Amino acid sequence: MRSIDSDKNILYRKLMAQGSARELKKTNWILIEGLRQIEEALQAGADLDYLVFSDDEKGESIRLRLEEKSAGLLEQLDEDQLVLMRSDLFQRLAETKTPAGILAVLQALRTPLEEIQELNSLVLIDVQDPGNVGTLIRSADAFAIKQVVLLGASASPWLNKTLRAAMGSIFHVNIFEEKDTQAGLDLLRQKGLKLLAMDTSGTNIRLIELGSTNYGLILGNEANGLPEQLLKQVEEVIRIDMPGSAESLNVAIAGAIALYELNR
Repeated sequence: MRSIDSDKNILYRKLMAQGSARELKKTNWILIEGLRQIEEALQAGADLDYLVFSDDEKGESIRLRLEEKSAGLLEQLDEDQLVLMRSDLFQRLAETKTPAGILAVLQALRTPLEEIQELNSLVLIDVQDPGNVGTLIRSADAFAIKQVVLLGASASPWLNKTLRAAMGSIFHVNIFEEKDTQAGLDLLRQKGLKLLAMDTSGTNIRLIELGSTNYGLILGNEANGLPEQLLKQVEEVIRIDMPGSAESLNVAIAGAIALYELNR
């Protein structure tokens, strides 16, 4: 097991840089904290590059537990992939008030959009706040939506802030990313999905009849929503009725309500 006790350590500095989209593109690394989420990620097929323990009581307790109950996991890793990190450095890396004592460095699971199936899906176009993207992924998981499609300039689902907001749900759904929004929508339509776009000009969501058709629920940018040109391409434009005075809802809240209504 390698030891890291300085913030000048090369691996430590690389791990600390993983919060940015730029570094994510270089390494494809994501950082997952906590044994339960790490186990979920591995069950989903994520490749493990490093397993990091804090050099305090929490880290020691989890390491002993793994040796007793999950020795196979530790045996799969080289000594160089097992890391014992000074507790204050670990806390800085984990970015949580009460670190769990274990952190995994994994490869992000990327699936080509061409592999999407004809299943109910959540489609995000230019949703740029990582917290919103993570919350929407969690909502999709809560309502048994197995596919989340991120189009255009949507925030990466693999950033630290997105992962924290998703609360492990990112490993329960299939994530697809495509920068070319039009190409992505065309492919979803080819797959047989009925495209439903959220907009205040639409039909009350409670009046929509889906039958046995699988849908793709489309949500747009936090500030600008969906462009008029896109609204003309979809099968249905839908809205959530709001009897109060607020003009609009946060996109993550609107998405959660819409998924609930569509799955009642």
